[in-house]
Amino acid sequence: MSISRCANSLVARIIVFGILLVLIGTVTRYFALAGYIRDNLIQITTAQQASLAEAVAQNIDDKLEDRLAFLKRVAMTMPLDLVQEPVRLHNWLKERAELLPLFSLGLLVTDPDGTVITDYPSVPGRSGLSLAQNADFRRVMKGESGIGNPTVGTLTHKILIPMGVPVKDDNGNIRAIMIGLTALPSPGFLDFLSKGQHKDASNFSLIAPKSKLIVDFSGPIAALEPAPASGVDPFLDRALNGFRGSGITHSKGIEEIAAIASISNTNWFIIARVPTSVALAAVDQTKSYLFWHLLLTIAIALPAIGLFVTWILRPLFQAADKAEKMAREEMPLQELPVVRNDEVGHLTAAFNKLISKLASSQNALRHMAYHDALTGLPNRSLLVDRLRQALARSKRNQSRLAVLFLDLDGFKQINDTMGHDAGDEVLRVIARRLSSVVREVDTLARIGGDEFILLATDLAEEPDHGIGKIADKCIQMVTEPLKIQDVECNLGVSIGIALCCGKCEPECLIAAADKAMYESKQMGGGCYRVTSFCKPLHEIETTN
Repeated sequence: MSISRCANSLVARIIVFGILLVLIGTVTRYFALAGYIRDNLIQITTAQQASLAEAVAQNIDDKLEDRLAFLKRVAMTMPLDLVQEPVRLHNWLKERAELLPLFSLGLLVTDPDGTVITDYPSVPGRSGLSLAQNADFRRVMKGESGIGNPTVGTLTHKILIPMGVPVKDDNGNIRAIMIGLTALPSPGFLDFLSKGQHKDASNFSLIAPKSKLIVDFSGPIAALEPAPASGVDPFLDRALNGFRGSGITHSKGIEEIAAIASISNTNWFIIARVPTSVALAAVDQTKSYLFWHLLLTIAIALPAIGLFVTWILRPLFQAADKAEKMAREEMPLQELPVVRNDEVGHLTAAFNKLISKLASSQNALRHMAYHDALTGLPNRSLLVDRLRQALARSKRNQSRLAVLFLDLDGFKQINDTMGHDAGDEVLRVIARRLSSVVREVDTLARIGGDEFILLATDLAEEPDHGIGKIADKCIQMVTEPLKIQDVECNLGVSIGIALCCGKCEPECLIAAADKAMYESKQMGGGCYRVTSFCKPLHEIETTN
């Protein structure tokens, strides 16, 4: 057949037209689907970064709030006559710091002029040091308790966060200043921000906008540095001007997906970043996968393009239609059916894997935000949320509930002598034991260190006897010997119990249980104290 005849052949023209149509249509859908996946993945990753930033900001906020509350309690209970006796004051600080070691760089007390009277633990050169010129100190001297900006310690040379509380006499006169110093990061504080950093992980920056300081956790060691000049990082400039949200930014020549969340106890904010090259790696792999299978499909399909084009593309049309419906929220997000094991089927399976991984990542992040990583128990945030719901239900149903604040006796000795791994195993064992006491309607949470809270709901009309049984079971579970690293260990537990009929605030109820726990610990531990808000305030003291 001559070339001119082939050119004028209707069949040839249909075949050529079909080939061009398939090429154009397939290539167009290739880029459209890849773009859709990329845009959808950016939206999901942006939402994930926003959730992650909010969770981290809330975690930091809770830790700062716990430390400031502890510092205020210590300042309120400090005997004023110790200001004139540095040695006794040092020993007094030692007892409080070892009871609840929240400040990794120690506690110190200054006189009203800013001269350090004593500190614990002692740091050479710190006693006698004057803090009068420090802006944060001057603010506390005016009677304002608060949290200072991140700074580098002049003696410790570590990045730290200072907190200060005035110590006042009965007339409201400032007699001393109580200061707590926490290193960034330190165990149990912000060490999780820099742990396990690798090229595929999100990295974080803590920014103090007033002082324009940045604590960068992107490396294995946190670094304190000044904010770059205006215009270098437009996203950071917007954040310093009050913007809170998420978006795509360019920092140091790298495109990133970033989100900002405020820390409510301070004017600071946290930025969570992840490079788009990491977040969208699956898109590039999918595009490469599509490209090579597109060439293979065209090479095989050319001889029979006219017969098979509709049959071949129908699953793709159906998949794209369902994907568009998912995007318009006309149907729930779900895996697309794999009709055939060909290129279209591989594309659908890859898309399904991508959706599955994104869903798994969201579930993991959601679990991380509300559960303790060591024991798997609910954390403080989830506990407070369930406590609010329980209080509302208690008020509505006129039922009663109790908060049991448990603090392990003897745990610090095990942790110090046998190591943190042994301490972690002890916490896991105790968590499992206490979980066996909990009813399905109750909540057992770990709120930090060796402290647990048990929320017991729907109690009887006169719950004192019943809650006593629960407390006795908890004491029995904890005091049962346990073997760690082939060593038999013994623990005790001090329990504070706060009863409520629904007309209580969550934090007040937890604080009341905390106070009752300290009273039981002062009684020698291994017992519990009960404070009731269900009738005229009384306390029932019970020892085991």
